[in-house]
This record gives sequence, C-alpha cells and structure tokens, in this order.
Amino acid sequence: MKFKLSLIVLFCLNLLSCEKNKVEPIYPIGEGFELYLTVAPYSSMPVFDYNTIDFDTIALFDSPLLRYNDLNKYDTISHKLTLNISHDSLNFGFSGVYGRMFVATIDKEPIYCGFFWPLNSSVPSNWVFIEEPYEELDHLNDNELVISFVSEIYSDPRLDKRITDRLKIDGKIK
Repeated sequence: MKFKLSLIVLFCLNLLSCEKNKVEPIYPIGEGFELYLTVAPYSSMPVFDYNTIDFDTIALFDSPLLRYNDLNKYDTISHKLTLNISHDSLNFGFSGVYGRMFVATIDKEPIYCGFFWPLNSSVPSNWVFIEEPYEELDHLNDNELVISFVSEIYSDPRLDKRITDRLKIDGKIK
C-alpha cells in the first residue's frame, strides 16, 4: 500500500514540476505585437491626428525594434510592458526634441504609431510616446517600459481590439 501511495505522490509531483518547466512558444518575426522603427526618422508634429496616417506610405525596417518574443506581459491599465530583455537593449537611435517615430503592429499589420521621446526634451509630446527610461524619475525596472498617451483631443489607439485580442490569446495581458 505504501508503495502505491509513493508512486501516486511521485507521479503528482512530476506533473506539477512539468508546469514550471513549460516552454514559451517562439514567435517568428512579423508575428504578434511588435514595434518597428520607420526607415525615415520622422519626428512628431505638434498638431496632427496620427490616427489618420496611411501606413502604406511609411516604410518600416524589416526587423522589429521589439519582438513579440521580447514581450512577457502587457498591463492594459498602465500600458506597462514587462519585457524578457532589458529596455536598454532597445536601440531607438537618434531622436531630437520632437522624438523618433515607431509603429506598433499586430502580425505585421500597422495599428498605430508613436514616438520615442528623449529624456532631455523640453517639448511635451501630444501623442503616443515611450519616454527614454531613467530609473530615478520613472521608477521602472530594467525590464519595463511604458507606452504613454497624453492627448485630450485625439482618441487613444493603444487598446485597439486587435492588440488586446491577440495578447489575450497568448496569455500576455496582465
């Protein structure tokens, strides 16, 4: 009887340990939520509704700045991304005081654009932006990034249903 009980306990422990070692899927480039830099280094214009952009006219780099594999969780309330990499490894390149454009995609389909905003910019953003991380000011961990939005005039594109649906399917919504 003790032997059977020991086997059952070992079997249950083995099942529980398998869940911990669950392997995350590897998504190919172009799949899931990704951020791409634009080939031309577009800057933000103070008064412009970026919801009206024709993305067919904007060339994107072939490789994403942020791959879906790099995204662990997306908090839909604070728009904080928890990454599997350091936010310092994201290379937005040079961005003047009016930022550097990126495009958020789902399965390579452009959903909205935003701007990487330099910490030393004295100009406020009027659209979606990622501010240059600086621990003493933003209190983010090394693997966190926030996609912000401040406009009171334009509608917020960050919770597009295509984004939230895909993130829910893949268990990446916090």
